[in-house]
Amino acid sequence: MSVHELRDELQRGLSSFLWEQWAQMGLLTASARNDRWAADPEALLLLSFEVGREDPRLFEEVLDWMLVNERLLSTQRLRNLARDDADRALAGAAIGWLREWRPKVRAPEPGRPRAGESVEPLFLGARTSVERPDPAFLEHKLLKSWREPERRSAQPDPAAPINLALRLRSLLGVGVRAEVVRVLLGVEAPWMSVQALAASTAYAKRNVQEAAASLRVAGVASSSTIGNEQRFELPRQRWLDLLEMERAPSHVDWPQLFHALRVLLRWLREHDREGLSDYMLASEARRVLEAVAEDLRFAGVPVDVGGPGGAEYWPHFAAVVRAAASGNDR
Repeated sequence: MSVHELRDELQRGLSSFLWEQWAQMGLLTASARNDRWAADPEALLLLSFEVGREDPRLFEEVLDWMLVNERLLSTQRLRNLARDDADRALAGAAIGWLREWRPKVRAPEPGRPRAGESVEPLFLGARTSVERPDPAFLEHKLLKSWREPERRSAQPDPAAPINLALRLRSLLGVGVRAEVVRVLLGVEAPWMSVQALAASTAYAKRNVQEAAASLRVAGVASSSTIGNEQRFELPRQRWLDLLEMERAPSHVDWPQLFHALRVLLRWLREHDREGLSDYMLASEARRVLEAVAEDLRFAGVPVDVGGPGGAEYWPHFAAVVRAAASGNDR
């Protein structure tokens, strides 16, 4: 399998997955899926922005969903989940776009690149010129055509398992408490340490500690201390009764899995058509796999960075990429 073929396979698979996720969360599209996991909205947004660079319709519809459902989102958490410059540019542009299109008297005016400013097209492979750039994206050196949102998305169905995070935010507020409950309710473990909770919720340990402690004081969580480690757990049946759910949606460590997938997708784009020798390609593949191995393992994807030597490493790498992508369908 060539780099180009693997890249196209990953792009198509992720695009299809994202459409089906957002369809269950209020995006104006159809899906027969009814996933039993709880989505992580900000992690899903970051992956959607990256995959949407080759699927403009997905990108535009996700922006529309953000505008309609802004009250359920944490733009600060979206910024915090951005792990590199590419993430930060996409997240920052989307947040700026959201700020400009909030209800107001006058819509934002299209922008213009400054003389000599280096910018790149938001949508990869786009052949049409951008005559009216969107100012929010231009601020982050991304060229995207100015387009008025249609606000066609709906509010998420709170009864759908995938929308547990959004439902908890309506109940507990948009913040760390809702994320702590989401993780503790769905994880396949009787308790979690503060450190593990921080990694799974993508909040700082201090904030997680304070939120979990406030839930304990309120009588809706409990804790124990073993040595220097504090552990928290939920009375799950009480929470399920409150939410009128037979069982909790399962927890997936989406921030780690989606970050690894973004890195792999970008790497495949960069190395597509570079004409590297089989040996050099295998060497580069080993390097990028080492960079994402910790995230993949945290998300439950088995990774053997070692693998075979020489050019035989490439089939091994392709198998890991497929395993990471199939982590979306566990």
